[in-house]
Amino acid sequence: MAISGLRRMFTRLALSAGTWALVVGMTASAASAAPAPVPGPGGDRSGVARYFSGPQGFAIPTVPCDPAGPSATDGILADQLNPQLQAKMAGYMNAYKVSCARMVTQAVKDRGLNQRAATIAIATVIVESSLNNYAQAVDYTSLGLFQQQDWWGSREERLNPAYATNAFFDEVERMYPGGSWNNEAIGEVCWNVQRPREDLRGLYAVEADDAMLIANALWSGTGATGPKHPYASGRVTTGRSADGRLEAFAAGADGVYHAWQTAVNGGWSQWRFEGGPRNAQLAVAANADGRLEVFALSDSTFDHMWQTAPGGSWSAWGNFGGGGYRLAAGNNADGRIEVFASNATGVFHRWQTAPSGGWANWEGVGGGPANSRLAVETAPDGRLEVFALSDSTFEHLYQTGVNGGWSAWENFGGGGHDLAAGYNQDGRLEVFASNANGVFHRWQTGPGSWSDWAGMGGISNAELTVSRSADGRVEVYAINANAAGHAWQTRPNAAFSEWATFGGGGTEIAAGNNADGRIEVFATSHAGVYHKWQTGFATWSDWAWLNDGGPAVN
Repeated sequence: MAISGLRRMFTRLALSAGTWALVVGMTASAASAAPAPVPGPGGDRSGVARYFSGPQGFAIPTVPCDPAGPSATDGILADQLNPQLQAKMAGYMNAYKVSCARMVTQAVKDRGLNQRAATIAIATVIVESSLNNYAQAVDYTSLGLFQQQDWWGSREERLNPAYATNAFFDEVERMYPGGSWNNEAIGEVCWNVQRPREDLRGLYAVEADDAMLIANALWSGTGATGPKHPYASGRVTTGRSADGRLEAFAAGADGVYHAWQTAVNGGWSQWRFEGGPRNAQLAVAANADGRLEVFALSDSTFDHMWQTAPGGSWSAWGNFGGGGYRLAAGNNADGRIEVFASNATGVFHRWQTAPSGGWANWEGVGGGPANSRLAVETAPDGRLEVFALSDSTFEHLYQTGVNGGWSAWENFGGGGHDLAAGYNQDGRLEVFASNANGVFHRWQTGPGSWSDWAGMGGISNAELTVSRSADGRVEVYAINANAAGHAWQTRPNAAFSEWATFGGGGTEIAAGNNADGRIEVFATSHAGVYHKWQTGFATWSDWAWLNDGGPAVN
C-alpha cells in the first residue's frame, strides 16, 4: 500500500474514534441481526434496492450525519430546495437529509476535490440511501449513506460520513486516475464505483441534476477555510458573517459606515459610523477562522479592520499601506486572504503568511494596467485569477499553482468603465465589463481557455455586480446615473435573459446572498443606501432605504 494510502487509512481510523463511536454505539443492538450471504468485492456492491422504497427511505434506524445534529440553516435550505428538485427527493428534503448532504460536501472539500465531485457523491447517496445514514443492514451488510458493505470498513467507519465519502473517492480515483473522472458522465462514475446490476445503471444519472443543485447550495457554506469565492469590492460592499448574517459597508465622504442583519435572513440594524478613510473603495474577505475583514483604500491611505471573533465585534482601524485607486480581495485555497490594489504605476498585492495570520509586505505583480478597476475570482481548481480594467486596456493574471505564484499579465480585451467576475454552476469563470455601448461578457470554455467577448446590450457605462441564485444561475446587475438593469441565466451554465428594468439610477451597486440563498442587492445614490431582496427565488421586493439610509455615496 502506498504511503499516502496508509496515511488516509490511519486518518480515517482516528476520525472514527471518540464522537462517532458514541453516536454509532447507540444503534449497535438494532443492527445485530445475522446478515444474508454477502457477495464479495466486485460483485453486486450496492443497496440500490432502497431506491424503490421512495425518497423517505425505509423505516429502519439511522444515526446523525453531523454529531451536533441538523442546524436551523439545514432546515431553511431544505425548504428552499424542495420546490426546485425534479427527481426522487423533490418535496422530501428535510433538515436531517440536508445535514447528511452537508457532511458529504464538507468531506469532498476537505479532500481538496471540486464541486463536481460533491455532485457525484450526492447523486450516489440519493440513489443508495435517500440521504439516510442507515445504521441497520437489510441488504447484505450494507450500511450508511453510501450503503457500503463490510469490506469498505468497520461499522463505525461506514457510518461516519467523512470516512465513507473518502472511501468512495479512493475507489473513484483508483478507477479514474489523474482526475479523469472529471471527463466522465456523472451517472457512469457513480455506477462504476457502486456496481449494482446492469438494469439499475441509469438510476444515478436520473439524480445528477438534483445532486448538482444540492451540492451548489451547500458548496460555499461548508468550507472551514472561508468562502470559496470572493466578495465584490466598491463604494458599497457586503459579506456574510460566520453566523450567516449579512453585513454591509458603505463609503461616505467622512469615512466608512456599517450596518448588519440583526438575525439570519432578517432585518437590519441602524447604520453605524466606523471612521476610517474618507471616500474609500471597500473590499470584504473572510479569514480562515470565519472572521470578516474589511479593507478601505483612499487616494491617500489604506486601512483595514477585522472582527475580533467570528460573527463578533470589530477592531479599530489599522494601517495597511499607502493610497491608491482600486482594490479587490480573495481567498487562497488554504484560506489565506490575498489583497490587490492598483495605482498610477500598476497593480500590487499583499497576502497573509498563514491562514488568519500575519501579512507579507506589498509587492508588485509584474506591472498591470495603471489605475485599473480590479476583480478577483477563484478558478475551479482553487487558483485565484485577477482581472484589471483601465480606460484603455483589459488584462488578467492567474496563479500558476494552487496557493502558488503568479503568471505574467495577459491581454484580456480593450478598455472600459467597470467590471465584475462570477462563476458558473460548473465552476467556469465568467467576466462582465461595461463601456459606452453597454455590457459585454466573456466566459471560460475550459480550464485555460476563454470565449471571445459577446455583447449583452444593457445600459451604458454602468457600475456592475454579480451574484448567483440558489440554483446556480449567474445574475448580473448594472446601474448608471439614469437606470438600473438586471439579466440572468435562463438555466445554470446557460445563456442570459434580456435585460429587465431593475429601478432608477444611482452611483454604485453590490449584491450578496442571504444564508437561505436569496439574493440581496444594495445600491447607493447622493441620498444614501437602499436595498432590494428576493422574496422567493424569482420574485423581488420593492426598493427600500436600508433603515436610516446611511451615507451619501457620490
